[in-house]
Amino acid sequence: MPFLPSLASPLPVSPYFPLQVDVLVLVTIAVVAARTRWGRAGRIVASAGLFLLLVYQVYDAIVYTAFRRSGLLYEDLQYVVDLTYLALDFSSGARLGTAVLVLLGVVALGWAVPRLVGIAARSAHSAPSRWTLLGLHGVAWTLVLVVAPIQEWGTENLTYQSGNERTRVRTVTGKMVENAEASLRLRTLLDTLGQSPVDSTYDRYDDLSLSRRPNVTLYMIESYGEILDRAPRLRDPYRAMMQRAEDSLRADGWHMATTVSDAPVRGGRSWLAIASVMLGTRVEHQVLYERFRDDPNRTPHLVRFLQQQGYRTATLQPYTVERPGLPVTNHYGFDVELYRDDLAYAGPDYGWGIVPMPDQYSVGFAHERFVQPSRQPTFLFVETVFSHTLWNYGLPPVLPDWRRFNTVAGPNRKQKLAEEGRPTTLLPDSVTSRPVTDQAATRRFLRHIAYEVDVAQKALRDLVPRNSLVILMGDHQPPLLPTETFGVPIHVLSTDPDLVAPFRRQGFTEGLLLPPEPVRWKHEGLFSLLVRSLSEASGITPPPPLRPAGVSRSVLAR
Repeated sequence: MPFLPSLASPLPVSPYFPLQVDVLVLVTIAVVAARTRWGRAGRIVASAGLFLLLVYQVYDAIVYTAFRRSGLLYEDLQYVVDLTYLALDFSSGARLGTAVLVLLGVVALGWAVPRLVGIAARSAHSAPSRWTLLGLHGVAWTLVLVVAPIQEWGTENLTYQSGNERTRVRTVTGKMVENAEASLRLRTLLDTLGQSPVDSTYDRYDDLSLSRRPNVTLYMIESYGEILDRAPRLRDPYRAMMQRAEDSLRADGWHMATTVSDAPVRGGRSWLAIASVMLGTRVEHQVLYERFRDDPNRTPHLVRFLQQQGYRTATLQPYTVERPGLPVTNHYGFDVELYRDDLAYAGPDYGWGIVPMPDQYSVGFAHERFVQPSRQPTFLFVETVFSHTLWNYGLPPVLPDWRRFNTVAGPNRKQKLAEEGRPTTLLPDSVTSRPVTDQAATRRFLRHIAYEVDVAQKALRDLVPRNSLVILMGDHQPPLLPTETFGVPIHVLSTDPDLVAPFRRQGFTEGLLLPPEPVRWKHEGLFSLLVRSLSEASGITPPPPLRPAGVSRSVLAR
């Protein structure tokens, strides 16, 4: 029993591994009380405590796997309603069967834990078993007394995050206490949000008037993280790929600059990373995002600034679709919304089923329908899909013309595709090869990022108007892969060197390769950096001030 919770969680292990001191305490209570009048009470306490610990470990493991952070109850409760609607939306035979199995597993756990505790307690009635158990517990407690000082005053475990703060890996009970403390701190932050003075930097943007307004495109590449340039298995092939892309784009007249931007989240929750870029303040918690979403008109943001400068704005989010209980809302006020059902796709299904169209098609559609016909300067925000985990689904080809994906339409399109010998859908790779949980996950990840780089490169060559300003960046580090930083690559490109020069002055380096020691920006600092760069290109002196760390989150409570 002392080993079970440790084996149930993928979290970084503590110095107690594989021993869980919480389990040790509970089993000791059951064993010591077994031959006294408190025997039944001891078994109840031990059984209830073990069940709670196991449930918490599973919850904490799920959160860590999804978000690369420890559980934060006040934050995680915000997702319960949305996840319930999503579960109902995605309910099917296989998924429903999985849910039933999970429920049966919980019931089985509730049945098994008290019986295992009873076995341990009954063993105390036999003298040899009792002395053996007490001897093992004595050794374990000795280990605890030796390791505890090391854990308390030793070096921090930097990979384990609780409430986005560095903490030590303690017992499960300790993690539960830290969860409660972090939840209270977050609640206090929300309560005091409106008590701090608001930085007026973004309000002063209303007085700016850009004389030069290039088209701006922001490509947010899903899971495009700094790990690509840091992990030994990824670094060389990634750098070779980016060097080829750099040489090709440079031959086409593109100028480039690159650095790293630290996201507020790691491994998931792209909308919080996007919000930090758009709002220019750190939005690392869902409850902060809700503050903006409840009244978006009170908070300055990048989309509104560009609209005030005469830009026509659009968002391309192929994953977004109206679901029961989850309406689609345009929080940033884009002039044009291009979601899954707006893209008129009738070609073969690719990817993981929820988004059947390739990113190349979506990007081409957005440029043809929005960028090219516009008589105003445009701002296009693109959120890619095909580098989304688990990276175990088939990748579409990159075609000479994106329209060719849609050449077969109508209700019999799958039959027509089959008759032409073309695939009607691409099955997940895991159907025919090893599962994504093996070491091939790194190679799968790189392959999907390579696809996104190819799509972006082709768009730059064929679709993006000359003298545009293009920003390619990741939203956050990938889930599933071990990462210790929050950094993502950010590349700035233009055929006009004057549009790239302001970024170089702020520490961006030449080309598409990350330098060994990059000047690190933050997602929340990019709003002021982009405005300043456009102002410098327009000859505005003095240019507006930079806010590399964004402005205070009190801007969300104005």
